[in-house]
Amino acid sequence: MDRTVKIARALVAGLVFVTAAFHLWWGFPRTIVYLQGLGAITSQGIVPDPRPFLFVAFGVVLLLGPYLVTRDVISLRRAYLAGVSLMLLSFAFWVFWHETGHGAFLTGTAAPTSEGHTHGGVLYTIYDHYVTTPTEGIIKSVELLAAGLFVWLFRNDPDAIRSTATDDRTVDDTNVAGE
Repeated sequence: MDRTVKIARALVAGLVFVTAAFHLWWGFPRTIVYLQGLGAITSQGIVPDPRPFLFVAFGVVLLLGPYLVTRDVISLRRAYLAGVSLMLLSFAFWVFWHETGHGAFLTGTAAPTSEGHTHGGVLYTIYDHYVTTPTEGIIKSVELLAAGLFVWLFRNDPDAIRSTATDDRTVDDTNVAGE
């Protein structure tokens, strides 16, 4: 295997781990708190913030990826496609969350307004959150860099390119070959 591919694999694995760790770090404690009082929250008609649950699920899925690849449950090529998709979806949902009033769409209420936190379009939202909450900017940059590396690996990793033939086989082809 090419040395560049090895470095790219290690780098993307590190970036995915950082993303998963951040989402678990932020989501897990909040999930525990919500689970302890979820009945009281929902009985009052309050819609709980879904992010803690989604963050934990996202972190777990990210950590499962390498495990599934090493156990030959999914091919390297499909893992790269899943990685690109997950990283870009995370970024897109982050923008969506901030563009729709931080969950105001869940309750059908207007977006809360606060001084110094106005949204003037998608690009302004991205810029504003990169500047006002640098941790979010760092994590989103990590995700975008990981997405780019996944695309590069998808196109340049010889093992992923070689696995295309394996991915395209059908169950019937496998059974016929085994007879």
